[in-house]
Amino acid sequence: MAVNKKLGKGLSSLLGNKKIIQNQASENNNGLLLIPIEKIFRDETQPRKEFDKEKIGELAQSIEKNGLIQPLIVTQTGMDTYTLVAGERRWRAAQITDLKLLPALLLPKDLDKDEISLIENIQREDLKVSEEAKAYQNLIEKNGYTHETLSKIVGKSRSHITNLMRILELDNFFFDLLNRGIISMGHARALIGKTPNDFDDGTIKQIISGKISVRDLEKNRRRIKTQDPNLVQEEKTLSDTIGFKTKIVYNKKGRGNIKIYYENLEQYKFLISKLKN
Repeated sequence: MAVNKKLGKGLSSLLGNKKIIQNQASENNNGLLLIPIEKIFRDETQPRKEFDKEKIGELAQSIEKNGLIQPLIVTQTGMDTYTLVAGERRWRAAQITDLKLLPALLLPKDLDKDEISLIENIQREDLKVSEEAKAYQNLIEKNGYTHETLSKIVGKSRSHITNLMRILELDNFFFDLLNRGIISMGHARALIGKTPNDFDDGTIKQIISGKISVRDLEKNRRRIKTQDPNLVQEEKTLSDTIGFKTKIVYNKKGRGNIKIYYENLEQYKFLISKLKN
């Protein structure tokens, strides 16, 4: 599949020379649109879902002082409304300032908005692992790209894309730890195909605290014993019933415990409420 040459050159090929534009229209704006800020809307399908409020505040201070140096990239979605393709951080920061008009370029029709949005996010600020991996998956499914073709478009190695795509197979419990930087990509690769139920309590505590090496984790995987199929079925039935991962442990005397795993504060609050009721 042919790769659009404009993409390989990065966003600079679209934006041209940087030009400072203050909060007023200019007669010589080199083809830039000056769009009222309330007419620009975010793209709900864009890769980045979370933004650092402190960094947005710092960017707002810079815009307040220097104006918006680099234009947004948008698509026109109505008579006078536009959707962001690139520049959401600048758009969010501008809303904190007193800017009323924002400089923008219309996305050329021969370019894919999802590709541009992904490239812009990769170049500006690190995406979360989940955001980047899901964005790659979206482009592969949408455009039928191979990993090699996609690597040329986004400027990442083929192996980086392949490894990241494999991470989508990771259990949600471990995926959250990877997303928060508690475990590394090396840990994640060793955990693909496994669930918390595959490890003893001591190992799970080490994984959660980030205090286990990749080598020790791989050794631990090889020592995992086959579970009683009846116990596995009981755990699955209980998990399906309450909506949370569970682990059942008991000894020969019948004494044991049931553990319920949650992934975030919202799930914890929901679980406690459910147990109380």
